Amino acid sequence: MTNLADDGAFTGPLVKALRCHVDAFAESMAGPKATLAALEKVRLSAAAWVYYSALVAWAEDHKLVDPWLRADAKDRREEYAPPQAGGMCGWLARAYAALCVHPATWCLLDPRYSALRAHNPSEDVCRDLVDWWTSDAPTLAYEVTSGPASISGWIVGDVLQFLRDSRPGGGGGGNAQTPWWIADGILDMTLIPAAAEFRGETLKTIDATCGTGHFLVRKIDYLWEWYTTGSLHQRQMKPGKTMKPATGGTPLPAAEAIRRIVAGVDGCEIDPLTAAVARLRFVVAIGDLMHRSGLLPTLRLDTIPPFQPRIVVGDSLLAEKVSAEEYARIHPKLAAIQNLGIPDEAPAVPAETPVVITSPIQLDLFSEVAHA
Repeated sequence: MTNLADDGAFTGPLVKALRCHVDAFAESMAGPKATLAALEKVRLSAAAWVYYSALVAWAEDHKLVDPWLRADAKDRREEYAPPQAGGMCGWLARAYAALCVHPATWCLLDPRYSALRAHNPSEDVCRDLVDWWTSDAPTLAYEVTSGPASISGWIVGDVLQFLRDSRPGGGGGGNAQTPWWIADGILDMTLIPAAAEFRGETLKTIDATCGTGHFLVRKIDYLWEWYTTGSLHQRQMKPGKTMKPATGGTPLPAAEAIRRIVAGVDGCEIDPLTAAVARLRFVVAIGDLMHRSGLLPTLRLDTIPPFQPRIVVGDSLLAEKVSAEEYARIHPKLAAIQNLGIPDEAPAVPAETPVVITSPIQLDLFSEVAHA
């Protein structure tokens, strides 16, 4: 297998183990003799607690955060997770906060984005989850021969849909994740012709239902090739008379290429937690480009310069079709998320940072016509 994201022998047991932990968390929150309805009521919170651990493990495996769940953190846990400090539940909470050190990702702890804070799990299930990541869980950092690298977060992007639905094999409310090779095929047929037609311009793209960010991170990879080399080749589709590589672009310095990528890759997602995961993956993907090009000496979440991915929480089907007031009536919880949970005055990019990126933007779902 060229990429573990495609390997059911790897992803299947991982999802199964995580779902077992979700069941245990739900039972601890609802009580051991709770009705099915009571278990369903707490499941989103249980799934969030377990899913965030997968995000931390992925980040930790790629050295993006300090040790929290893997074996390297065992001594730290014994010292910093006594009962008076919140025990293992408190330790997990601090681990999850480690994902939020970048201004674009702190929305992961915003209660409007997930049910993480809705219910508290027991100490026992928290300890079992941490022990599993420490001793038995597989690493989420792996080598690939084709497709997205493990630092893209492809697998943790896929996992979310399987944990939020209690049905075996459930798809998280109907969400379906796109395999990377299908994403590449679609980008071959759309982004490459666009690059050929609009040479010299910043390519503007939007994924109106971006999910956890699969298309976004693949577009980042495609655009990096285009902006830095001046050419872009097919990755899945066979070249032919109607399927030609884009050539003739002007190669740009890495900093300018990254600026254009951030300015031109937009997304919209109706589920807040899913959008927050897309934002995390986007930030890491940009940080990885900066690190690989020598602009960032150390790749960690707390070293990636502050910027805001243009990813909005909203119902794209209503874009430019209803007024802001009508939208708030239809989606009051979504309407309450303004500016993606980011303060109006976001930290400025330090002057010495070689990349100047756009300020925080909440994409406007309503045109002037809709406002009228």
